[in-house]
Amino acid sequence: MYAHAEIHADDGRIVPIMTFGPISVSPDSQHQGHSRILLQHSMEKAKELGAGALAITGDGDFYGKSGFVVASTKGIHYYAEPKEEAVPYFLIKELEDGFLDGVTGTYADPDGYDCEGVDIDAFDAQFPPKEKVRLPGQLA
Repeated sequence: MYAHAEIHADDGRIVPIMTFGPISVSPDSQHQGHSRILLQHSMEKAKELGAGALAITGDGDFYGKSGFVVASTKGIHYYAEPKEEAVPYFLIKELEDGFLDGVTGTYADPDGYDCEGVDIDAFDAQFPPKEKVRLPGQLA
């Protein structure tokens, strides 16, 4: 899932970017390069849609292989953490060279991106009944 997002720059500008995630594949298909292929393809599509940069909260070891860096190294800070701290899970990647040149500021997930505070069971009750199952590799 990709969504429009913003960096609230220290100089007052609003810098439009995109955020996305998560990328996941079924456990029996992991470690075969599928996640990397999905990431590369989706980043190409995001660039075609005009995204100059992407932000994600994720695994730096995985996303770093595709050019993502800890966002604070670019002067972009995650709203939920102290500004002076490097946040190793908040990553950013320029899709357009130089897009973030001269930009410092704060990023927050866009409205509606997080389900925190939402009664998910009440939402699900609006739909026909379904069987809940737990699949191998599922965290929750």
